[in-house]
Amino acid sequence: MQACLTDSRDRGIGRYADNLVAEMVRQRQDDEILLALDGADPMRLRQARSRLRHQCVRTATTVMHYPASAFVDHDALRMQSAARLRGRFFESLGLDAFLHTSYFETGGSYTTGIDWAADPLPKTAVIAYDVIPLLYPERYLTPHPFMADWYPRKCESFSRFDCFLSISQATRVDLIEKLDISPEKIHVINAGLDPGMLAIAQAGLPVDEAILMRRGIDAPFVLMVGNGDWRKNTLGALEAFARLPRSLQKKYLLVLTQVGTDVKEALAGSFSHLASRVRVLGRVDDVELVTLYQACRVFYFPSFYEGFGLPVLEAMAFGAPVLSANTGSLPEVVHDPRCLFDPHDIDAAASLLEAALEDATFREVLVSGVKAHAWTYNWKSCAETAFAALRALADDAKAVQPRFGKAGGFDRVRITQEDIDAWSGLLIDAPDAVGHLEQGLAAAAACGRRRILVDISEVVRLDARSGIQRVVRNYCAGLHALADDVGVEVQPVYWTEHGILYASDYAANRLGMPIETANAGMRVTVKPNDLLLMLDSSWWSPERFDALHTQVAAAGGEVVWMVYDLIPLLVPHTCDPVMPPVFRGWLEHAAATADGFICISEATRQDLERFLDERPAHLVARPWTRAMHLGSDLESGQIVGQASEAIASLLEGLEAKPLVLAVGTVEPRKDYATILAAFEKVWARGGNAALAIVGKHGWNVEELAQKLQAHPQLGTRLFWLQGVSDTDLHHLMDRADVLVQASVAEGFGLPLVEAGSRGKPLLLSDLAVFKEIAGEEASYFPIGDADALVAEIERGVANGWKVPTNIRTLTWRESSRGLIDKLLY
Repeated sequence: MQACLTDSRDRGIGRYADNLVAEMVRQRQDDEILLALDGADPMRLRQARSRLRHQCVRTATTVMHYPASAFVDHDALRMQSAARLRGRFFESLGLDAFLHTSYFETGGSYTTGIDWAADPLPKTAVIAYDVIPLLYPERYLTPHPFMADWYPRKCESFSRFDCFLSISQATRVDLIEKLDISPEKIHVINAGLDPGMLAIAQAGLPVDEAILMRRGIDAPFVLMVGNGDWRKNTLGALEAFARLPRSLQKKYLLVLTQVGTDVKEALAGSFSHLASRVRVLGRVDDVELVTLYQACRVFYFPSFYEGFGLPVLEAMAFGAPVLSANTGSLPEVVHDPRCLFDPHDIDAAASLLEAALEDATFREVLVSGVKAHAWTYNWKSCAETAFAALRALADDAKAVQPRFGKAGGFDRVRITQEDIDAWSGLLIDAPDAVGHLEQGLAAAAACGRRRILVDISEVVRLDARSGIQRVVRNYCAGLHALADDVGVEVQPVYWTEHGILYASDYAANRLGMPIETANAGMRVTVKPNDLLLMLDSSWWSPERFDALHTQVAAAGGEVVWMVYDLIPLLVPHTCDPVMPPVFRGWLEHAAATADGFICISEATRQDLERFLDERPAHLVARPWTRAMHLGSDLESGQIVGQASEAIASLLEGLEAKPLVLAVGTVEPRKDYATILAAFEKVWARGGNAALAIVGKHGWNVEELAQKLQAHPQLGTRLFWLQGVSDTDLHHLMDRADVLVQASVAEGFGLPLVEAGSRGKPLLLSDLAVFKEIAGEEASYFPIGDADALVAEIERGVANGWKVPTNIRTLTWRESSRGLIDKLLY
């Protein structure tokens, strides 16, 4: 996926790779796809990961590292060392086939070299875009000594691939004629329209006139899109416009995007009389480009050569009348040969442009069926053809399975004497490369296996047995139990004043996890591609984790925070006054530094998205968000035993009384006052239902707590149970007739899931998150409406409760598997 990180990432090649790979992931069926990202530039790596996440490209990723420098391809030792490291990295993955999305990348810190002498190498494939420098050496090679040396050598290496995915028939012909590549190795896969752009085209949205006005486009116009490169022949567009009749020059504008010095000089010199009729826009974003395609009178594309010609396809997708040069791949792309012209014949091109502007009959030729033709170019077809070629390639390969063997506590990676010689020479010449070399070897040694570091700081510091901490304990154990099944390593960690340490001893002794404890209490050492899951409620002073987060990012990893709710921001009056500013500080810091967030409900995710919408200027890269569903059984792996003597006695004393259970800390947002008020009315009317509140004494409920503790029904029909074990809660839920939750705000609602999974009826306040979980399976009452709750209680006692039969429930193992999927994909 290197093409999505280099300077190609915002150009046609990067977008091509993005779209093709995304569709291949969607079509993979039983095929396993691993995306190899490049760690040479941590910021670009973060941006590439963000794009994959936002596009929902859900497959595993890994990161390669090698000795990088400002211009690595100018340094023979670094190139050789990088090629060897890349070879060891790809060898370690046990691939059947390897697809290189772009091989001709240079400049900056990136190199694409492959050590072809490495044995064994997987079968190799590459996307072939064009070989334009070989077609025009006088333009691209001769004047540039580096390119004149680098490009031919790169072509020789390029020709060694086993399979070539060509983006056009024209490129296929060039590969055969210029590089002597066997035709049977070449598969034409074409290109497709960007899915977002296609959706806009098919929606038929109106032209955004405001964009045109903002760009100074105040008359009908001829559009030419290009990047200023000589071969785009933007000067040819200006020359053709200059040969139109003067009346048409006054009637129409020529709109150009990026231009080269040739066009700038022409507008300042020989074509200065046309400068007022030309608009040079520079770089345009996708929204502006769509408007230009929609509004142009003619799309004129005089390129001397294209490997495919995506602008022509995009313009046709929006129904624009297109005139195109008859060179390279362009005749393959257009819908009618009558729209083609020789870009070297300016007079003929100008005549065709005049007809396209004014001749209604010819314009009908240009637009008839053009959209339908363009829309047939889709990434689904490209991916199917690419997959067929790669599967055939893989069938010829002898699969090399990934190795996870241990030797002295470290994963093994094969090192040859040639490797040692190359890397020794590099370190003598460039000692600063040692860090890159270490990372590269560590990445290869991981064999594609990713490590998940799980923050459990608050559980270690003070396990208050709160709802969040129950989730933390269950997920920590659940992730570790699934690690081998999904090919990851899970290590719990925690913050201390002496640094962030491994928490394997706590996990083994307190959580009962079968985990190796050799690293217990040692400072965490970051590895390439680590994923740090900030699972616990480590909200105070989030800056204490910054050093670790920075190390993870530098090593090509990701930082993901778990979000349980936004209650301190949404309903701050229900929280301790200290909490809202602390929580806001944490969330703002996390939003600015995290790669992603996982929320425990879709309602919480939507709250978070609204929070992020309010501060786009503060975000370097907008974090991705995902929603998931919590588990429903209590404390994974624990066997339910006998109820305690106190709970057994309570349950026995209830006899036949209906038992209504309320679970959760007694605090303002749980609104136990409404529940108690409702039951007092039920009892006053002669009702015999019992209410059991299971939850510790929380913040700012002194008046309610005193009322509960002094209540005349306490111990007969009212029970406040604090410090209840999970075993006792199991027994209480089994005996309960119904669960009531009156919360004014929640992030999820674990008690109702756990009760619902036992088929227990549910009486719930009408929160969006409760309806997300329970849907039509529960009975609802307005928040704070005790009379409505009384009616529901009396109706249930008299006529029977609505019993949930289809509420969505997951075990913690199932939910942990979902969490891993959200983390990795």
